[in-house]
Amino acid sequence: MRFVAIDVETANARMRSICQIGVVIFEHGKELASDVVLVDPREEFDGMNISIHGIDETHVAGAKTFPQIFPWLAEYARDQVVVCHTHFDRVAIAQAHDHHRLTAAPCRWLDTAKVARRAWPQVAQSGYGIRNLADRFGIPFRHHSAVEDARTAGLILLRAIEQSGQDLDQWLSRVKLGLSGHPNGRERREGGGDGPLLGETVVFTGSLSIPRRDAADLAHMAGGAVDPSVTKATTVLVVGDQDLLSTGGMPKSSKHLKAEGLAAKGQPIRFLAETDFMALIAE
Repeated sequence: MRFVAIDVETANARMRSICQIGVVIFEHGKELASDVVLVDPREEFDGMNISIHGIDETHVAGAKTFPQIFPWLAEYARDQVVVCHTHFDRVAIAQAHDHHRLTAAPCRWLDTAKVARRAWPQVAQSGYGIRNLADRFGIPFRHHSAVEDARTAGLILLRAIEQSGQDLDQWLSRVKLGLSGHPNGRERREGGGDGPLLGETVVFTGSLSIPRRDAADLAHMAGGAVDPSVTKATTVLVVGDQDLLSTGGMPKSSKHLKAEGLAAKGQPIRFLAETDFMALIAE
């Protein structure tokens, strides 16, 4: 049994802006090797992202760009089961491939958040975040270090395999079914299913390419709740692409500023460009 766990950190709210990639190889139930690289995204580093992972322009000065490290990443991923925790890392890598017009290496992705929700009923609806699972299983790690997060995702999968008795191939099949073990239907109840925004509370700001009403419907169908205003319940702020970064002297919206203020105080809020939001819900 062999799989590769991957995690990324990004420079700003655009998921393609990868600035660090961590890779950990597992074979026969043990860590075989690990690697981590810094990546120059050739994009602005947002202060909020820097405060999370500690990486800024000075750290990536002289580092390779994503197209330059592409062969390195493809060598690890090619024809492998590639593991990540939640959809975000996979979508970020896909966005980087699309942005640079690169063809991703063929592989099979496995989301360890989906595995955890099926392996342990007590975290089926909440508590399946990587930090909570690491605490639950006594896995020491430093959050928002790409290689540490990748390693933890791999260890969570190994724990699920050990305790469930299902092997890697069985888990690849099991996550395609609903929590009950039956195929997912078209209709979802609030809080159920496996939409990529399950458990998230989404707020939209800025100029979107589609009506705000339609964006809210899409978020809801992807499992998320939608609020008109940023509150202490907000976990995702979707920003119109043209409003994402402060350019041409245009200030960020009041919602954007309020969300950054809450995030600075420790509230876990993910900032997404509309393009990335659409890619995420396409799941």
